[in-house]
Amino acid sequence: MRLKTEWQGNSMAASDRVEQAITLILQAILDKDFEINAPLPPETQLASWLNVARPTMREAVRTLADRGVLKVTHGVGTFVVDPSKWTDLSMIIWWNAHTCSAQELGIYLVELRRMIEVGACGLAAERRNEDDLKALREALEDFDKAAEAGDMKAVATADLTFHHRIVRASKNPFLIAVMEPLEEALFTSREDTTRIEDVRTRARQHHWAIFECIKAGDSTAAKETMRSHMTQTRDDIMHHLNSD
Repeated sequence: MRLKTEWQGNSMAASDRVEQAITLILQAILDKDFEINAPLPPETQLASWLNVARPTMREAVRTLADRGVLKVTHGVGTFVVDPSKWTDLSMIIWWNAHTCSAQELGIYLVELRRMIEVGACGLAAERRNEDDLKALREALEDFDKAAEAGDMKAVATADLTFHHRIVRASKNPFLIAVMEPLEEALFTSREDTTRIEDVRTRARQHHWAIFECIKAGDSTAAKETMRSHMTQTRDDIMHHLNSD
């Protein structure tokens, strides 16, 4: 067991170095040190700048190329792709999280959530089982406990857990795959608004209403209630998040 743990530790260190290199490259693109449509520095120079070995640098570049951030043209160079043409959802979220205002990002997210979660809520009402209902109720109870304790981070976590479990209760694996990359950005946005008592109260009321519709197996009511919740969330973002 000890040998396995040590091996995992070394692997994790290598993975961390790649992730660090990826982060540095992304930050350089954001800061315009690496310009859009322009080539990255040659391999030796780039590895030195990243302070990593060339295999680590190559893995970072390969990962970003797979995610559509970089384009490798053999014999010519590696170029920064225009962010408007990036194809990986996690990278698109990262870019917008660093280039949009909190309000603008929040609106983008809730617009996407409305399109996905309203339908998912209807499916959850049709397909949920007793385990799903138990998991949803536990998330609602965790929300209340955290709010009573004044733990806003835990409130935001319970909030997003409730929504995540609705998507899981839809039993559609594609919806789950689409929503998971959004979770970090959603948490940041929700944590900002959760600190406001009126927002928490409205969210709680909507959550319990949604739960009752899912429990009753009423797909139409579940969708309408989730749609109302998304409208409430958008209004909260408009009124309480920074637009600068």
